[in-house]
Amino acid sequence: MQIANLTLHSPALLAPMAGYTDHPFRLICKEQGAGIVYTEFVSSEGLIRDSQKTKDYLYFKESERPIGIQIFGHNPESMARSAQVIEEEFQPDLIDMNFGCSVRKVVKKGAGAALLRDVHLIGAIATRVVKSVRTPVTAKIRSGWTQKEIVAVEVAQRLADAGISAITVHPRTAAMSYSDPARWELIREVKESVAVPIIGNGDIKTADDAMRMLRETGCDAVMVGRGAIGNPWIFDQINRLYLGNPEIVRNSSIDKLDMCLRQLQMEIEIRGEAATNRIMKKFYRWYFRGFPNVSEVRKNLLTFSSINETLGYLSALRNDIRSYEEMF
Repeated sequence: MQIANLTLHSPALLAPMAGYTDHPFRLICKEQGAGIVYTEFVSSEGLIRDSQKTKDYLYFKESERPIGIQIFGHNPESMARSAQVIEEEFQPDLIDMNFGCSVRKVVKKGAGAALLRDVHLIGAIATRVVKSVRTPVTAKIRSGWTQKEIVAVEVAQRLADAGISAITVHPRTAAMSYSDPARWELIREVKESVAVPIIGNGDIKTADDAMRMLRETGCDAVMVGRGAIGNPWIFDQINRLYLGNPEIVRNSSIDKLDMCLRQLQMEIEIRGEAATNRIMKKFYRWYFRGFPNVSEVRKNLLTFSSINETLGYLSALRNDIRSYEEMF
């Protein structure tokens, strides 16, 4: 897949996810074959105020490339200036604009999915940002604000006219919950309406889902979000199917536990033990899905107040699983 002058060697991309796509998790997904990874999204206003906390979210290593940085905001000048700051200080491969986040604290500022109610402003923001930087600029959108306000095609056309290099489409409205199925047919409608590459997003939980989205919508690539949490192997699995290898490598309980331990150790190295203990608690329920006595495992991991307790428990759990597997 080609986005401007950037060649991606996999059709499977890691979505930017607040609270999840930090350096260790991105690196793990990259190693498993993600075509591109993204930082957690950051506020354009925070960047132009030179907030160190905001900039800390953008830390990445060269081994993560290609990498994108996603920004959100509602003011064309602020968005353009923040894109310039990103280009000057971080030099990512892509700068992505978020027009899809439906989290309350984002939309109440008129940013994210709230902008879908003002397609003229989206066009103005995109035009200003594209003209302000040399780095390829992309955008992520939802289908609309509500089912009565489906604007994805119109927004995509305005973005393409503004010079956007690729568009990610999450075919849910801002009002829809994640329990509502994503309307993949809308991705096809957008794909047929513009010439720029289209990335499909939504309800990709397995490699088979990804291949079905590619077939049914004609999109150029897929973006995996929650389906990658605790399951970074999904990128390798998608790549295998895409290249015509039907043999999917299934990961054992030991594989999952070892990957969890590796991520935990990487977090400790860059954040310290206290922060790691807090951060990893969001990942445990995903890594240990399908484990024997999973409810008890999760409960124990969430109650530990120190990393040493967690490491001791996971080590004992690993030995128990290994002994169980050797019996059969």
